[in-house]
Amino acid sequence: MSVRRWTQICFVSTLLWFVMAELASAATFASFSASRHNRFLGDDSLNPDFWLDHSLLTGVAVRRAVLITPLHYVTATHTGMINPTFVAADGTRHTYTAESSTVLQTTLQNDLVLSGGTTLMAGTVHNSDLLLVTLEAPIPASDGITPMPVLGGGYFDMLGRSMIVQGQNSQFGSDTIDFTQTVRLNTGAITESVIYRWDHPLGGGGMDELTLVGGDSGEGSFVEHGGEYLFTGTNMGIYTDPDTSEKFSFNNFVSPYVDLIASEVAADGFSIRVVAVPEPSMALAMLTTMGFVWGRRRTKRSQPHGRVRRAKPSDAKPRASRELVGRS
Repeated sequence: MSVRRWTQICFVSTLLWFVMAELASAATFASFSASRHNRFLGDDSLNPDFWLDHSLLTGVAVRRAVLITPLHYVTATHTGMINPTFVAADGTRHTYTAESSTVLQTTLQNDLVLSGGTTLMAGTVHNSDLLLVTLEAPIPASDGITPMPVLGGGYFDMLGRSMIVQGQNSQFGSDTIDFTQTVRLNTGAITESVIYRWDHPLGGGGMDELTLVGGDSGEGSFVEHGGEYLFTGTNMGIYTDPDTSEKFSFNNFVSPYVDLIASEVAADGFSIRVVAVPEPSMALAMLTTMGFVWGRRRTKRSQPHGRVRRAKPSDAKPRASRELVGRS
């Protein structure tokens, strides 16, 4: 197996809610509208003008938790577990007690060369930035809180897809997935991720486009498919290229972990519902690539020195690894 030599030449900040909350009050939107992007009104009731379907989001907590079974939710490892509050379709709030957590493991598919020259070998197992949390008791169906379906798909399947992203304060926007990558955080966690560029300053993106800021870690991200919002991952990191000032957001990518998650929840007598998404058409993939190249030419900016790369089409295995030195 050939060795991809990725070095520590970028800084992706992971900004913990409880450490960095003072830095920002919400994700940055291309064109923020409280009536459109806020899930809740000032009195905590459901926003009737919200652009997403409230009834499909009952398994998404007010902050930092996505329910995947009546007993389990997922968040980012570096934010830790909380006692989550979920909101039923009628606006009723329910708070539950978290009992224990398990850090999901990443098995490297390629060698990962760190900045100091140390090589983490393919096949070695490492802590990820995905945390599976077990509640004290299963959520009863009568509460009206429905676990989210989990996205199942390969790395190439994600490129060019629009992804719904939850920011802090239950604000929801979206962005288009540009890359998939294996990344290493400064916590030592090694995680499969999806990456999206902040296109608004470059003349791209739409009104719902957002870029992550401090305090957004652990919130969920989703792909809309078949009339559902499929759980795709959790917010993880941010990075600004020092040469081009382009901003990138990083999310943990849950699909490579579905077998591990299924095994963990099965031990408690539960199962997850995995929904596979079809591979994008060749035309869409070509348009996505061409659009990205056009954007680069238009702004006379180059890809960040090869530090972020598009994943090659594969059998849902990462084909490159990369070291990052921060969290979001």
